[in-house]
Amino acid sequence: MTELLPARLYAPLALTAVAALGLLIWVLRNGDLCPGQRRRISDGLLSAWAVFGLALMLGVEAGAPRPLLWLGGLALAAGLGSVLYQARLQGKRSLGLSWHYPALGLAVLYGLWLGWLMGPGWALLAAGCGGCVFAHLIMVRARHRLQAFNTLLPLAGSLFGVCWLLALLVRTLGLGEAQLQGLVMPFVQVSAAVLIGALVWFAPLLRKEQTKPPVIAVAALLMIGALTLGQGIIWHGSGNIG
Repeated sequence: MTELLPARLYAPLALTAVAALGLLIWVLRNGDLCPGQRRRISDGLLSAWAVFGLALMLGVEAGAPRPLLWLGGLALAAGLGSVLYQARLQGKRSLGLSWHYPALGLAVLYGLWLGWLMGPGWALLAAGCGGCVFAHLIMVRARHRLQAFNTLLPLAGSLFGVCWLLALLVRTLGLGEAQLQGLVMPFVQVSAAVLIGALVWFAPLLRKEQTKPPVIAVAALLMIGALTLGQGIIWHGSGNIG
């Protein structure tokens, strides 16, 4: 089981990072941000690129196509370069978005290629679920004041998570009885992770409390765990283990 973890984790993790990068740069472009918020969210891109780099390392372990890894490495180098260059700026200054666009474009190409290998529908659901929760975590850590996102991102991310769960249910029901028996426990685990993650994510809204990073971090771990377990269900019976 553990030897299959890199192969099961790297695609959801990479898509999570790519989607989070896209969402954060969209917020930087369109959000009504003060210089301090803009700088903090821009600095938070480093976390997204770090997760992207981790996914690349897992891709190496999983035997991902070499050209895909080279593309991801180029995106990572460009992304880290822009974030680290910004770190040299004093005060609340931040780089213009044009500095981030080349790296984002390469990362999106990587995500599209990876999504084609994984399956476009599955990739979209994984990117939507993981990207929303990870982007929300970075924004809350950056002390953003765009309160609407504290509602919109949990709603969108949970909806993607539930759709992921329903899609897995459809796939599971399409398998034979012998294969179905081996998927009962993994499907229960995915269901629990999605539903508990959504509940944790919504807890501050239900209690009318301020959203805090540890709460979203727990939700993020549960959602990404659900995506990882779901990857195993997608492969079940297909003969694809890498």
